[in-house]
Amino acid sequence: MMDIAKQIIDQRINGIIEKYSQNHEYAQYFRKDEIERNRSKAFLLLGVSVYLDIDLSEAVQYITDGGGDGGFDAVYIEPIQDSILQVTLFQAKYVRDLSRNKEFATNDIEKAVNTARYVFDPRRTLSLNAISKAYVDEITSYLLEGRIPQVKFVMLNNGGKWNQDGQAHIDHAFADNDQMAFEHFNHQSIIDKIQKPKDTDVRLRFSGKAIREDFNYKSVLLGRVSILEIGRLLEERGDVLLEANIRKYLGSNLINRKMRETLLDDEDKQNFFFFNNGITMICDRFKFNALQETNWIVTIEGLQIINGGQTCKTLQQVLQENPEVDFNQVYVLVKLYEISADDDVVSRIILANNSQNPVELRDLKANDRYQRDLELGAADLGITYKRKRDNLGRDPQAIPSAVAAEAVLAIWRKKPHLARHKKAEFFDQYYEEIFAELNASQMIIAVIVFRFCDHYRRKLDTTFEAMTQRPYSQYFIAYLIGQLLLRKHHLRIENLTHKNFAEVKKYFETHKEELYQLCQNKLIDIIKEHFSKDLESVNGRTMSALFRRFDLVETYFKDENWWSSWLIQGDIKRLGEDQKW
Repeated sequence: MMDIAKQIIDQRINGIIEKYSQNHEYAQYFRKDEIERNRSKAFLLLGVSVYLDIDLSEAVQYITDGGGDGGFDAVYIEPIQDSILQVTLFQAKYVRDLSRNKEFATNDIEKAVNTARYVFDPRRTLSLNAISKAYVDEITSYLLEGRIPQVKFVMLNNGGKWNQDGQAHIDHAFADNDQMAFEHFNHQSIIDKIQKPKDTDVRLRFSGKAIREDFNYKSVLLGRVSILEIGRLLEERGDVLLEANIRKYLGSNLINRKMRETLLDDEDKQNFFFFNNGITMICDRFKFNALQETNWIVTIEGLQIINGGQTCKTLQQVLQENPEVDFNQVYVLVKLYEISADDDVVSRIILANNSQNPVELRDLKANDRYQRDLELGAADLGITYKRKRDNLGRDPQAIPSAVAAEAVLAIWRKKPHLARHKKAEFFDQYYEEIFAELNASQMIIAVIVFRFCDHYRRKLDTTFEAMTQRPYSQYFIAYLIGQLLLRKHHLRIENLTHKNFAEVKKYFETHKEELYQLCQNKLIDIIKEHFSKDLESVNGRTMSALFRRFDLVETYFKDENWWSSWLIQGDIKRLGEDQKW
C-alpha cells in the first residue's frame, strides 16, 4: 500500500525542483542533466529546511552534498555559549520507489559514525570537497580554541530507521559520550513537523494552589505543573512553543542527563520540583476561574517558552521513552507572564532568564515596526519579505528576515566577520544596529549581493588562490561589493532609497561577475599581505579563524585612505567609464 506521506513529499520536491531550478542562484545545485540526482538534492534541502525550521533559501547555504563531502550532506554550526559549539550534521538517502520502506543500511551508520569521529578530532584528516572542507576547518578552529562540541547527526530518508546492527555501531562508539546523538528524521517526520499546529493558544492545568499577582499593568502566575502536562503541551504544539529554537537543544549533555536520572529514580523524582529551576513562559493573555481555589485550568493566548527549553525537551523525551513509569506526582515550577509581545520589556525578561543559552528572538520581533515596514516596502518593490519562519518555500526570491539580517550586518553595517558567526544574536544584541533606519531598498540590494556571493562560493575556479579563500570569504566579498556600489553611485547608505533602487540593482546585475572577480582579487592581495606569504602555506583552519576575527576590518576597511587608493586603480575605472568613482 502506497504511503500517502511519501507521495506528499515526492510532490513537494517536484515543486522545489521546478521553481528553484529556474533561478540562477541554484544553477550549481540543480542541473538539467541530473534528473534523479536533483530529486535527492531537493529532498535533502527540504529535510534540512524543516528540521532546522528555516526557509529553503536559507537552508541551501548549509548543503555540502557532492563528491568528497566526507560522509555528511549538510552541516549547521552555531556557537551557542561561551564554551559550547552546537553542530548538526545531515546524511540523506532518497528512494525513488515509493512502495519500498528502505531503512538505513548498517554500512550507512558505520560510515556516519566514522565521519563523526574524524570531523571532531583535530588530529585526523579527511579528503573533502572545498565546501565540506571549509565547514570542517571552521569546526576544527573552534575546537582548537577550546570549544566543546554538542553534536546531532540527523539521518534523513524517506524510509525506515536503522537495524540493531546499526544501533550497535552507534552504542559502541558513543555509549559513554554525552556529546553525540544520532536522530532519525524521515518523510513522516517532515509531514508531522509541517502540520504541527502553529497557533500558540493552549490550556495548562496548574496543580494545587498557585499565586497570581498584578502590578505595573502586567500579570504573573506562579505555580506547580505536572510534567505530564508539559509533555502533553509539547506533543500537541511542538517546538513552535520554544522560542529558544530546537536547534539549540543540547541533547544528552551532563545537565540533561542528570535530569533524566532524577526523573527515573523512584525517590528523587518526587523532589524534581525542588531540584529544577523551572520553566518561564510569556503570553499575550491568560485567564482562569478565579472563584476556584485550587487546580486552575488556565487558558493561554500566544504562549512562548522563553526559559526552560532544555527542561521541556528532556521531559518530553523521558516521557516518550518510559511510558510504563508513573509520573503522576512529579511537578515542575512554572512562571507565566502576561505581557504584550510588542513591549520592550519582553526582550529584557528573556535576557534576564537566559544567562546560559542564547535565545533567537526572530518570532517575537516579527510584529514590530521595523519588520512590518520592511514587509510593506519590499512588496512595493515586487519582493516578498518573510517576517515569520515557515518551510513552504513557494518563492525562491522571497527574503526571510534572518537572511536579511545576515546580509545587512555584513554589508551595510560593515561587520562581515560577525555576520557568519553571530546568527543567534541577530535579533537580540545586533537587532537595533541591523534594522534601525533600514529601508526595503537597502535590504533587498544587500540580499541580492549576498546571495550572489554565496552562489559563487560553490563555483569551481582553476586558480589555487581563489579556491583557498573562497569557502570562507563570501561575507567579506559581499561587503566589498556593497561598498563599491555605494561609491560608484556617489551614495551614502542612508541615500539608497526607492528612488535609485532600480539604477543600483541594474548596475549590479550588469557588472556582478566583474565586481566579484575584482573584490576577490583585492581580498587575496590583502590576505597575502596579512600573512606576509603565499596562500599555499596557509591552511584552512588558519583561514577560517582569520575571517572570524576583526583584523581585516580594522586594518583595512575602516581606513578611508585605503579605499581612496583602491578607487583610483585602473581595474575599477573599467567598471563604467560613464561615471567617475
